[in-house]
Amino acid sequence: MSAAPVTIMIATPKGRHRLVGESDRNVAQPAEEILRALGADVRPAIFWVECADKAVQSVLTNYLSGVKAEVLARSRAGTFQSKGGRGFS
Repeated sequence: MSAAPVTIMIATPKGRHRLVGESDRNVAQPAEEILRALGADVRPAIFWVECADKAVQSVLTNYLSGVKAEVLARSRAGTFQSKGGRGFS
């Protein structure tokens, strides 16, 4: 999407993660993996996206919100799998 530098901060019950990349693609997948690895513990996790390109910031925020919602739904249904995912493109 963008070549603007992107930072994603994720605060979880187990610690904080700071992901920095030269584009949204460089940070989206690792952020998704962190959220998915939490399983049901993703509920209290919070994240924020910093990027000069506000459209990229919005897309990533919405994407990661969707990942978090999916992880919560799967953990409630008992079908959660920590590997894999829908990917970011």
